[in-house]
Amino acid sequence: VYYIMLSSSRLHIQMQHGTMYIILNLKKLVLGFTLLGAIATISLVAKASEESTTQTPFQESQNTMLVESIDTRSSVPLSLPNGQGIDKKTLEYIHCGTKFTKSTFMDKDIELILLHGAKYTKDDWTSSGIPSEMCLKGQPHISVTAIDLSVRSDGVGFRDAFNALVEGKVISGNSIVVISPSASGKAIVSLGSAAAESGDYETLKKIIKVWIPVASPAVLSVRDDAPLAAFSSALIPVLAINGDQDVMGKKVTKKLESVANAKGVELKGSHAVYLDSPNIFVDTVMDFLSGNEDNSRR
Repeated sequence: VYYIMLSSSRLHIQMQHGTMYIILNLKKLVLGFTLLGAIATISLVAKASEESTTQTPFQESQNTMLVESIDTRSSVPLSLPNGQGIDKKTLEYIHCGTKFTKSTFMDKDIELILLHGAKYTKDDWTSSGIPSEMCLKGQPHISVTAIDLSVRSDGVGFRDAFNALVEGKVISGNSIVVISPSASGKAIVSLGSAAAESGDYETLKKIIKVWIPVASPAVLSVRDDAPLAAFSSALIPVLAINGDQDVMGKKVTKKLESVANAKGVELKGSHAVYLDSPNIFVDTVMDFLSGNEDNSRR
């Protein structure tokens, strides 16, 4: 009995020791995991802090921009009756891309204004997919705005629309790339005429960075070549586009090549070639702009 009790006592002591050993090691294991978790957390916080304090100038400028991933529709008030509404003083527009300001605008950034011909509206640009494709290819360095400016507008009317978009914070106020299909080219030719008459090419450059006429008949209606030559004198690049089925458009391109030092491009399609060949139209415009960023700012 004595030996049995002694053995039982020893077994009980051994079990106590074993339990204590297990508990001690479990505590060490939990402490180890806690320390590893704390170290990992500190590392992540330090890395996040470092990334937030080592932004590039471009990243910093992006933080102050409003970037729109989808088309937005709105309007701005005009001073002249060249828009919509009862008094024709509401300029409706569709915008995609980045809304730049004077302080965030960089040399590589581009702001495009899309006009339209007599039979079309800004909605035809949207349905073609051209603005969205431009914004996709150029993001975040691009702003595209299609406007419903009357084709009766002259240079003064276009300047009014430009100022209205600046006041509405749609564009920055820097010189823009303007695409003028068909009858809408009248307004841009009128700007060239004013510059030629006054000899003030700097004012023209402050509004127009690049001109992209698409078969604009106003080019053929000028009395002399001075309004067209004004763009060359102002060192404003011109990309003249026409459809291969558009006889009048071919004449427009040829004249701009000879007078305004334009680059002429012919695409497959009719008078509204941008709607006939939207994909190649986008590629043509984007390629031209990427090659003329520096040149258009001289």
